[in-house]
Amino acid sequence: MKNLTSIIAIAFVALFATSCNVEKSEKYQALLAERDSLQSVAMAASGGYDQALNTINEIENALENVRAAENIIMLENQEGNTNNAVSEIIAIQQTLQENRNKIAQLEKQLADQGANSKALNQTINRLKKQIEEKDTYINSLKDELQLSKEQIAELNSQVDNLNQNIDDLNTNIDNLNTQNAEQQATISQQDAAINTVWYCVATNKVLVEKGLVTKGGLFSSSEVSGQGIDKTQLVQADKRSLNNIPLNTKKATIITKHPESSYQLVEGEDGALTLEITDTNAFWSISNYLIVSIK
Repeated sequence: MKNLTSIIAIAFVALFATSCNVEKSEKYQALLAERDSLQSVAMAASGGYDQALNTINEIENALENVRAAENIIMLENQEGNTNNAVSEIIAIQQTLQENRNKIAQLEKQLADQGANSKALNQTINRLKKQIEEKDTYINSLKDELQLSKEQIAELNSQVDNLNQNIDDLNTNIDNLNTQNAEQQATISQQDAAINTVWYCVATNKVLVEKGLVTKGGLFSSSEVSGQGIDKTQLVQADKRSLNNIPLNTKKATIITKHPESSYQLVEGEDGALTLEITDTNAFWSISNYLIVSIK
């Protein structure tokens, strides 16, 4: 720009150094034409320089937006929003490529115009370097994001496996609970069966009619029927809770065999007897049946 102005000034000095009659000469006219041509070149160069500055400003603004987007990517990555982070990276890469194209066009434009500014070239080189640095950094973020996605996928797989293991354990626990419940039911049934006893308190006549005892003779007492005892004719009870049986009579005879030390007949205030079992295990050790004849 300064070179063009100097050339024009020198031309004018040379022009006015000659005689006024020379103004109409061919040399004078040639200098005028050269001046006009140099002014046109200067104006074109000035317009190209302004356009270059505008392009540079656009590129620097774009790089500033890229810096802001980098912070967004880091935040998205930390919060696990990998899909959003990937979208931001793609947008940044597109922006960097667009600005590479702008720089290439600017360099071509300046070369076509024959412009050669050291400061302008330094600015262009600085922008090119910044774009390359941003591109390298964005690629590293992309690799890091990919690694994070793979780690997340691995963690999700591990969580799925753990959940499956938990489901399997819960199924096993349910099966064990079912088995335990069945075993407890079996044990309860077996326990109830072991501790189940039967008894009947009735007159001798009723006992004979029920087939529980035989009819005694003049010199013999009634005995338990040898045909077997029909349990439907007796009262079923749990010996663990059967501690006493009211006989509601003043005279009673125990037909079945039980250790005498394991029970006692207690007379109440009204004279009625109650059979009290003092030793449960001993009382039922001989038989699980109790038949009492009352009068």
